[in-house]
Amino acid sequence: MNILIANPPWRQGPLYGLRSGARFPYMTDELTRDGVPAWIPFPFSIAQAAALLEKHGFKVELWDAVAEGMGFDEFYRRVEAFKPDLYIQETVAPSYPNDRAIFEKLRGLLPGAYLATAGLMVTGWGPRMLEENPAIDGGLTYEWEETALELARRLRDRASLAGTKGLYHRVDGVVVAEPRRPEPDLNALPWPAREKMPMLRYNDDFAFLPVPNLQMVTERGCPYKCSFCVWIKARYGGYGVRFRDPADVAEEMAWCLKKWPFKAVYFDDDTFNLKKSHVLQLCEEIKKRGITTPWAAMCRADCFDRETLAACREAGLFAVKYGIESADQGIIDGIHKGLDLAKAEEVIALTRELGIKVHLTLVLGLPGETEQTIRKTWRFVKRVKADYLQFSLATPYPGTELYEQAAKHGWIEAVEWSQFNADSQASMRTDALTREQLESWVRTLNLRRIGLQLINNPIECLKMYGRKMLNSPKKIVNIARSVFNIK
Repeated sequence: MNILIANPPWRQGPLYGLRSGARFPYMTDELTRDGVPAWIPFPFSIAQAAALLEKHGFKVELWDAVAEGMGFDEFYRRVEAFKPDLYIQETVAPSYPNDRAIFEKLRGLLPGAYLATAGLMVTGWGPRMLEENPAIDGGLTYEWEETALELARRLRDRASLAGTKGLYHRVDGVVVAEPRRPEPDLNALPWPAREKMPMLRYNDDFAFLPVPNLQMVTERGCPYKCSFCVWIKARYGGYGVRFRDPADVAEEMAWCLKKWPFKAVYFDDDTFNLKKSHVLQLCEEIKKRGITTPWAAMCRADCFDRETLAACREAGLFAVKYGIESADQGIIDGIHKGLDLAKAEEVIALTRELGIKVHLTLVLGLPGETEQTIRKTWRFVKRVKADYLQFSLATPYPGTELYEQAAKHGWIEAVEWSQFNADSQASMRTDALTREQLESWVRTLNLRRIGLQLINNPIECLKMYGRKMLNSPKKIVNIARSVFNIK
């Protein structure tokens, strides 16, 4: 039985889409000289599903067409040559029109294969996807690695799919939703099948983190209830958190650093620093193995204290991402983030005091956003002297509380799923700001942040942007375009 798990091409004119592994899927025209997006997140779900299937004896191909720079024609030629019996790919809201066409093409190429889609869009909108798309045979929901394994076993054994937990499928033409699958034990899952992937093309160089860098996770889940977070609702479906064994994390880290020439590591957790004892133990395991490679992590500012930050710094912590979203406490409370901005500001100062770079992520266009709250957010980031900034647009993905809220109030104005682009295209308005105003503001602030980063870290910033310009010439064009569109 041949199984293909893929992150297929997602293209529209000069734009290339980032789907698997991206918390905020979007399209970009900033490509490297290799013809791939300048930033590509590591697609943990497809890599871990492939590893699990292979561990249980299945023949599995894993293709990341986005990271490989594969076009549609090449992708279809390779699929036709491999002739998979089971094909699985992830689908997200903005990639849905693109992915629908892929399934229609594959249905013609593989009339006898089982074609399945997985991931965020499936969890939030799966039954309707199958109802509208006869080319799609099944949908895998939430954390879908073990669902893929059970599906493969049943197809191999020609057994009924009834009772396959976590699966949407058809019975006599009617879409059936099987019971939800329990969340997997992270320590029972194998490491991702990285050997099958172009590992040096997955990089996140925020806050001057050296490249190439390795992306890893130490846990899954988050207890906080941010209304816009599609991962918590559509990937995990709850607020529980599971942690990996720190010794196993450090062992994977050491193995990868030996196999590939990575200059840094990024822990792309939902919230790396939720559990102090877990963080401190991981730091000890890193030091025990003599790992001196710098690393970074996605964190919450209000979950750190001096002892933990100092221990992380000693173990090699180079930079942190703090999700601030907005500097207006009313907006923060309205999205149920549970963040005390005063506490966050204190921890940002402590982080910088210890010599750790600070990257702040901000979201424009959340409920209650006005020009005054946007200006308040800008004053905040200037005051705390963050090393690096990222501004995105609030996007109401299906399956989130924000989607339900925005639909109820009539804020969603996007007419195509492809317009749900958190990077530069507003899909919803607020009561005070139009989509066009929000898009103008995100362009303005993303330009201003470059100037602020240059002021706070001139030498590092010049080196980084020099490298980006050489690697992706379109970066210069986009910066110049922003200058003429600035508010």
